[in-house]
Amino acid sequence: MARIKLTDGLVAAAEPQARETFLWDDALPRFGVRISPQGGRFYLVQYRAKGPEGQGSKVRRVYIGRHDGELWNVTKARAAARKLLAPVDLGQDPYADRQADRQAKHAAALAAQEAEAASVRKAAQRAKETVSVQAELYITRRLAKRRSGGEAARLLRHGPVAAWGERHVSEIRRADVADLLETIAQRSPAVARATFAELRPFFDWCVEGDKIAVSPCANVKAPPRPAARDRVLADDELRLIWRAADAMGFPFGPVFKLLMLTGQRRAEVAGMRWSELDLTAGLWRIPAERAKNKQAHELDLSPEALAIIRQVKELRLNSDVLFPARGEGAVRGFSATKRKLDAMIEDLRRQDAADAGDDPPTEPLPAWRTHDLRRTAATGMAAMAFPPHVVERVLNHVSGTQSGLVGVYQRHEYRPERKAAAFAWSTRVAAIRDGQPMPSNVIDLAAQRA
Repeated sequence: MARIKLTDGLVAAAEPQARETFLWDDALPRFGVRISPQGGRFYLVQYRAKGPEGQGSKVRRVYIGRHDGELWNVTKARAAARKLLAPVDLGQDPYADRQADRQAKHAAALAAQEAEAASVRKAAQRAKETVSVQAELYITRRLAKRRSGGEAARLLRHGPVAAWGERHVSEIRRADVADLLETIAQRSPAVARATFAELRPFFDWCVEGDKIAVSPCANVKAPPRPAARDRVLADDELRLIWRAADAMGFPFGPVFKLLMLTGQRRAEVAGMRWSELDLTAGLWRIPAERAKNKQAHELDLSPEALAIIRQVKELRLNSDVLFPARGEGAVRGFSATKRKLDAMIEDLRRQDAADAGDDPPTEPLPAWRTHDLRRTAATGMAAMAFPPHVVERVLNHVSGTQSGLVGVYQRHEYRPERKAAAFAWSTRVAAIRDGQPMPSNVIDLAAQRA
């Protein structure tokens, strides 16, 4: 292996050959330059390293850099070569060290990539296991099969999802559940109790799916049952509600009027179908699947109720539902509508006070719920001397007078009495609407039958 003292000029002037050639430095043995057929010039050191036990030595080549006259020239490359060869003289193997370092860096890079990929997978999985995502899956897979699934979904979305939506289900603790229920109870104890009734099976479902080990609802006491309501609306309050409903217009205005006139349940009135109505006979047949108590119900519609229904018919809506939503099914969103109705009532009260020359009211109308209209109807019919079993048949309500042994053997439908009660209450609501006083006489059932 010929040697020559390498200089920058010599390296630059060397002609490429058909095969790679080497120029070896006589100033520093084992240091040289490789000239490729394409003209590339690469500084390197070449040495023999002792192989593993029982094996001969191996020729090693460690490249320093490409000759360019600035970054790497003969002087810089020779200095780098001395550093590389120094450990060789001590029995070490820089090539093996470099390879091991390269492999270590490669392994570290692969580990970093895998860690990043695992982190991405974990983040993706975590995103799938937030309260919001899991609640929507639960609503789709479980609640959709329930008749009351819509209300249950609303409670979950407005309560736990709104409070914890982006948190992982495993992060929710008993203290979080207790705090949420306390917050809701400050607004409505009944809603807090209903929310807990839906929250507990949701977290049980998460346990079943191995999303959490223990439900945060475990050992949490259900909020106490709210005291039974006994709110009965006064005549002046009913008149205000009617006027506000009149101003509200379709679809909720007629819905609230029919609630007042018939005393039926909110969902049943809002979901009224043309296919359930016989306007000629003045009958409304509510099928069992739409009744809360799963019992089919037939109601005699008063002239006042029929008049409202016929007004809706004149709108010629292309739907079997009298009060259709913008999407599918019947109108919903009663909470927001009730707030709007309350605001309209307060506007009417202020206007009435101004018209009478009085100061505006300082307190709002006492709080009332849509269901109070049903209780008011029941109370009103009772006040007109209709017996409880007749009133309950009008309202399709099952209680002690219709259940148990009495309910089994007492199959009489009380059709004339039911019609009399329904018509009497509807007539009374119309009188309240028109500002007429409460009559002092009791309803004559015999006259009603005639």
